[in-house]
Amino acid sequence: MSASDVYSINSTPSDSEDSHPLIKPDAVPPQCCSARLNLAVLMFFGFSVVYGLRVNLSVAMVAMVNTTDSTPTQNKSIFKACPLPSGKDNTSGGLIQPEGIPHYSWDTETQGWLLGAFFFGYLCTQIPGGYLAGHYGGSLFLGLGVLGTAVLTLLTPLAAQLGSYWLFALRALEGFGEGVTFPAMMAMWARWAPPLERSRLMSLSGSGANFGAFLALPLTGLICQTLGWPAVFYLCGGTGCLWAVFWFIFVSDDPRTHRRISEEERDYIINSIGPQGKGHGWSVPVLPMMMSVPLWAIIVTQMCSNWAYYTLLTSLPTYMDNILHFDLQSNGLVSALPYLGGMIFSTLSGFAADKLIERRVFSVTVVRKLFTLTGMLLPAAFLVAVAYAGCSHILTVTFLTLSTTTGGTSALELFKKRETRLRGGLS
Repeated sequence: MSASDVYSINSTPSDSEDSHPLIKPDAVPPQCCSARLNLAVLMFFGFSVVYGLRVNLSVAMVAMVNTTDSTPTQNKSIFKACPLPSGKDNTSGGLIQPEGIPHYSWDTETQGWLLGAFFFGYLCTQIPGGYLAGHYGGSLFLGLGVLGTAVLTLLTPLAAQLGSYWLFALRALEGFGEGVTFPAMMAMWARWAPPLERSRLMSLSGSGANFGAFLALPLTGLICQTLGWPAVFYLCGGTGCLWAVFWFIFVSDDPRTHRRISEEERDYIINSIGPQGKGHGWSVPVLPMMMSVPLWAIIVTQMCSNWAYYTLLTSLPTYMDNILHFDLQSNGLVSALPYLGGMIFSTLSGFAADKLIERRVFSVTVVRKLFTLTGMLLPAAFLVAVAYAGCSHILTVTFLTLSTTTGGTSALELFKKRETRLRGGLS
């Protein structure tokens, strides 16, 4: 295969939009049962676990807090923003759980701090995690990030028993461990994802986040009602530990060192990615990064997108309980619906983006911008609509579901733009 028939997606724009194909069609090994697809599937389940560990407290908090505590809050009046459903009144008891399950009298402010504690740690390891994963490889950081968070999750009932400060510290540590997971994923796909498959592979693996939230939210409500809220953390933590075993057995940082990859697939990945598939050095172009307008545009866009996404992820179950008065099991189900839509939409958008690039309908840059724009404006419009839905259960759930669903088009595009900008050079 001549060098003129192959180029990297991270090459210069002039090279990327020549008439040469990315790779000869007859030289592309099938995706089915390939090492790169197996990696995407393992990542899918890994991020499902990650988001299950992240959101379990959001629903479990409803069961952990003693809603029947009649102690009044000083200088504050309690009122219902929306009317209680028929058959439910202020004197009805809290959630019925098995005997001996502890409850805590945490006020709204304390609950907010506990739900947000995760992100204090999460913020600290994003940049160092991406830097180290790019140098040493992402499999170790992704595996240890999930495993460490899973082990800490097993200690959640004990930390809650010791007090809210202990639980806050534990959740911050969980965020510290999970902060490396997405940067590690980007580092691995930089070595594993051929240019014409990058969108679909990253979308498939990243959509595990929405799938994990979709699965964990209703299951958490069900487990709380049947086994008690501590079982939520034991089951989620145990699942994360089990996933880590499969991850460390079957995953390799680089196709060159993978033990079960075919020679045909290895050559295809290495030749299509080119030199960008190798780890970076220790030097960091700090000044060019700080002066890069495109990079700052991606950072601001990512921040705005995450603000809406994580606010819903952590606070939606509490909103459904305190404002719309859903019972716990229904709460988990309706809170999960937006993430089912997001998972489907992000996966389909990945395939659509690859097809647009493969058929040269638009350039790579235009595709990334188009999907990012639609994935930012439409969710914002639907979130604004939620504010005007009032106490209508149907409208509120519909608008929230549409917001997260349409946001699925932008999530992975933002990551791909950031990865291409950082690895392909700053301008």
